[in-house]
Amino acid sequence: MIRGMTGFGRSQGQAAWGAWAWEARSVNGKSLDVRVASPPGFDAVDFEAKKKVRERFARGSVQLQLRVDFTRDESGPSIDSRALARLARTARSWSTAGLAKPALEGLLAAPGIVRTGSRAAQLVDEGMAADLLASLDQALDGLAEARRGEGEALMKLFASMLDQIGETVVRAGELASTQPELVRERFRSRLTELAGEGGVEPERVMQEAAVLAAKADVREELDRLAAHIESARKILVSGEAAGRKLDFLCQEFNREANTLCSKSASLELTNAGLSLKSVIDQFREQVQNVE
Repeated sequence: MIRGMTGFGRSQGQAAWGAWAWEARSVNGKSLDVRVASPPGFDAVDFEAKKKVRERFARGSVQLQLRVDFTRDESGPSIDSRALARLARTARSWSTAGLAKPALEGLLAAPGIVRTGSRAAQLVDEGMAADLLASLDQALDGLAEARRGEGEALMKLFASMLDQIGETVVRAGELASTQPELVRERFRSRLTELAGEGGVEPERVMQEAAVLAAKADVREELDRLAAHIESARKILVSGEAAGRKLDFLCQEFNREANTLCSKSASLELTNAGLSLKSVIDQFREQVQNVE
């Protein structure tokens, strides 16, 4: 079953260290582009998150957003005594070197000495990363389900369009059966008109008409169109990423339809070719939504 590229997934969780929420969005894209928006210090989580997306999706522009609310320490600010002691020893060495000894207020103002109740700048440890990445899987499950839903809707459209293409090909085949005789008759009438009452040698007419009829033969184009329809049906049910394959197949559909129109010797067959091109264009437009 094919999958679309548009969808949304969300998950949230909570642990002793805080609460979080993931949002995963995706839209159409020619290739896979993954972007992650997360708080500072979450580089390791970002890397693993992108890896997970690449393992599950083949195409689309995917945007992940992580929001984290760390648990606040209700005990209030505290002093890191070890860091303060190290800084004090360094300060004493400054005084022996002739530098002014800093006051206690200056030592306490140094980064990392006083810890506030907020944990917003806390580094991510392995346990926290595991919690976040497990929750991300749930958000990606939701995103994948939304993309599968879009794929099911597209599948119905493609089945209908391929049926229309097939019916038009059959109708074109019926119209094309009269092409050789129609070309010969037009050629004979034209030569007779040019030659006047003197007439034209029948053998000459048949030779030239046979050449023109061969050029107007569209059986190969119709056979290839029928083969392309079968290929498209197989790709749609293969279960693999089908977008690029279907896009290439649409180019082949268009090539045969254009040749059919250029070889047409009747208005009816030309109209059938134009109808074919119209449905193929609709098919290709929807293919841009397929992963």
